[in-house]
Amino acid sequence: MTTHEHRIEASIEALFCRCPALCGFTVQHTSALFVSEITVDPFAGWPAPDELTHEIVTALGELIEECPEARELLRERTFARTFH
Repeated sequence: MTTHEHRIEASIEALFCRCPALCGFTVQHTSALFVSEITVDPFAGWPAPDELTHEIVTALGELIEECPEARELLRERTFARTFH
């Protein structure tokens, strides 16, 4: 795993920790990165979906700002919370 992949993993893990209702999401690429297929735990009591979308987009934006190479590595990926 490359340094960039480790950075993505750490950022996504932190996002899931901050957003306990978030179960998963997909990053698509059109002319820009686009977050879709957001899945949440309906019993977790998280605020409106727009707030969750904003949280994801902000986290990914910060990641790309810190590590521009992450943009390409995020394309067409689905991220899911890991349950053990």
